[in-house]
Amino acid sequence: MKLLRLLIFRSFLSRPIRSLLCILGITIGVAGVLSIGITNQAAFDAISNLFEETSGRTNLIVTSSTNDQGFSASIINTVSNMQGIETSLPIVKAQTILADQATSTALELSFLGLNSGGLLVYGVDAELEPLARDYRITQGTFLGNDRSAYEICLVENYAEQEDIKVGDSIKIITPFGIEELEVVGLMAREGPGQTNNGQFGVIPISAAQKMFDRSNEYDQIDLILSETGGTQFIDEKRSEIQTRLGQGFVVTFPAGQGQRMTQMLYTYQIGLNFLSAIALFVGAFLIYNAFAMTVVERTREFGMLRTVGMSKVQIIFQIIFEAILLGIIGSALGVVVGIYGSRGLTSLMGTILDTEMNQTLTIPPTTLALSLFVGIFVTIIGAAMPAFQAGNISPIAALRIRGTYRETWLTKQGWKFGAVLVIAATILLIVNPFPEDPQFRAGIVTVFFMFTGVTLVIPATISIWQKISQPIFQKLYGNSGSIGSRNIQRAILRTTLTVGALLIGVSMIVAVQSVTASFSKDIFEWVDSFMGGDLYVHSSIPLRYDLTQKIGNLHDVQAATPINYQPVDYQLPDGKYEELNFMSIDVPTYTDVTSFIYVDTNTDENASLRQLINEDAIYITSVMAEKYNLKIGDMMILRTQSGNKPFIIANVVVDFYNEGLLIIGNWPMARRYFHTNDVSAILIKVKEGLSQEAVKQQIDTIYGNRYNLTIESNTSLRKRATGLLDQAFSMFDVLSILAVFISAFGLVNTLTMNVMERMREIGMLRAIGMERFQVIKMILAEAGLMGIIGGVFGLGFGILLSRIFLHAMIAIGGYRINFILPTSSVIIGLILALIVSQVAAIQPARRAAASNILEALHYE
Repeated sequence: MKLLRLLIFRSFLSRPIRSLLCILGITIGVAGVLSIGITNQAAFDAISNLFEETSGRTNLIVTSSTNDQGFSASIINTVSNMQGIETSLPIVKAQTILADQATSTALELSFLGLNSGGLLVYGVDAELEPLARDYRITQGTFLGNDRSAYEICLVENYAEQEDIKVGDSIKIITPFGIEELEVVGLMAREGPGQTNNGQFGVIPISAAQKMFDRSNEYDQIDLILSETGGTQFIDEKRSEIQTRLGQGFVVTFPAGQGQRMTQMLYTYQIGLNFLSAIALFVGAFLIYNAFAMTVVERTREFGMLRTVGMSKVQIIFQIIFEAILLGIIGSALGVVVGIYGSRGLTSLMGTILDTEMNQTLTIPPTTLALSLFVGIFVTIIGAAMPAFQAGNISPIAALRIRGTYRETWLTKQGWKFGAVLVIAATILLIVNPFPEDPQFRAGIVTVFFMFTGVTLVIPATISIWQKISQPIFQKLYGNSGSIGSRNIQRAILRTTLTVGALLIGVSMIVAVQSVTASFSKDIFEWVDSFMGGDLYVHSSIPLRYDLTQKIGNLHDVQAATPINYQPVDYQLPDGKYEELNFMSIDVPTYTDVTSFIYVDTNTDENASLRQLINEDAIYITSVMAEKYNLKIGDMMILRTQSGNKPFIIANVVVDFYNEGLLIIGNWPMARRYFHTNDVSAILIKVKEGLSQEAVKQQIDTIYGNRYNLTIESNTSLRKRATGLLDQAFSMFDVLSILAVFISAFGLVNTLTMNVMERMREIGMLRAIGMERFQVIKMILAEAGLMGIIGGVFGLGFGILLSRIFLHAMIAIGGYRINFILPTSSVIIGLILALIVSQVAAIQPARRAAASNILEALHYE
């Protein structure tokens, strides 16, 4: 054992760079698994905790099924008189903004849609509120007992941002003018203070009803039950209250309000888990390549050890123990890197979810244990084949030569198994994209097997590639190029793994760019169509319907149309409900400003719009049609103010607002069933030939301050969408670069091993007249052929990966994204593969060219 430790320690010291490469591969895999596991857990915790903490001790929440005009006080009495209800807390919600706050602030574009931020105000009963939620007051006091007092308690962070102090009077904008409130206290941004990302305040409930013209109306009832019988009791009580109130109301758990965000998170996690799988794949390759290089370099050493009595098993154990030690070191570093990496991922996830993530991250014990196990396990797997190769070296052969290559079953017949893996994985992903697996874990495993299958297929194609490319390399590098291209077949397994790593890098570049381009095309088409005209007008407070007419009457405005967004519950076939968004439009003015993108390009638009106007008809998005298997002519049951109501689907259109979970209906119909009155946004078309910027300034001057309008142009929204997509896919770009970086290291190792094994041959070539530069060209040709194979395979596999990813988005997220293959990514991928192959070959080529002829001839 002492000798074994000595040999391992000496191996590390004699080859520090090789050891560091192994550690790097392990660190990459462990860090990927751990950071993504921490981020996923943090995201789910953030969503759940946000709604649980802001709801405090509330057990159940009652809201209107339309969440628009609220409900009367009689509902509170009905619920309060039910058995088991200890306290009922009514709430009035209102979106507003400070009157002196700058207008025309930029719209916030996120995967959930468009919004303008602002201040969210809750009207609460100051006497009852402490029973449900704990407000930690940092300055001043909480609200007094006067339910009509014009006073407010703000979140401390928001107050500091707006330079507001206790005792100040602030002016807020309401749909009916400016109201003044006295700031009586500041609360910490914790618990209920996290509502609306801290842009939040509470005011007396009667004052809120008066200011926002909500007399005798409420938006929400928080219920505290008199018994604590566990989740079963709460669920039974929820069902009882839901039955009592009927279909016009929704009774949910506090954390249930976060289900929409959780569903969106699942979609993005498909990519994150895929990233983790690829990190493991490239890490395992780097480990294998480094240990394979070590075995070649130490062939004579292993032969000597065998001659002095070391057994085959002891040689194998020596390599495995070296791998385990490196695995422990790399895994420990991977944990550190993963923890720090999770902070960056968490920040990115917060942007994607449009919510603030807690930077004090919790490391799930199971995730930590899994990442450490994976690190050591992948290390052992990566080192296993080189270890057995070392153990199988005979003492006589090892003392006579430095290294040999023997073709194995894997290189001869493995392509059959690989082809089966590729075909089976492709069929499995297309036919059954795992709808019951929201994070696509089974799909990720299948893609991993697909990687393995493609790698196994490569050996069967190498001779074909060599024959096709030999004339090309002979023309580029002369006879040296012809010899170099033939050399690629002399260590097929090593060549295969090197090409496999290179194809991962190229395929990731192609796949990431293709998916990004596919998203961009559809989203930009929607932005152009949705904007239709030129300007998008929005406010952090609801707008009045007559403002649309006023803006439309301006001289430089050709047309203006109102839009209203509100949540609506869709009854699924199994009787459950899912919250979607309902967009109300005024069809005549809407078509003057913009138009729909119909999925069926042969649609009779006029007939379809007449149906939307004259019947209880709706449009749905392509996302809805895919996700819920709906088509034109089907009926959708929506929960309205008058109970459940069936609506006929008149057409399917492209729209990505709220992730495409959107239903579109005519304004009069929406007013009848959903009591729609407020305007969420106004779309404007500027007269032809006039300056959009000038019209924007005109609207801002006349109405901006009065209604606190935010005005955005089509161009600025496109730029924002581009930035959002770039940010969302930034981690995949990093992965692509990482894969190319690792493949470059692998290529250097492979060519170095090839040179060492052929040193005597190179000496003979030099002895019969081959010049140093011709030796360099021979090595460059060998590397160039690997680059071509990796580039072409990577291109094909990248296209397949992007199609699979988009197909998974359809199955899990409901998206129908048209596949786009950007020509630039194809060219970049192929060129990059060639450049990497040539750059990586420089050092081994120089080493081969610098060899002394006499020493090379005696090299054994």
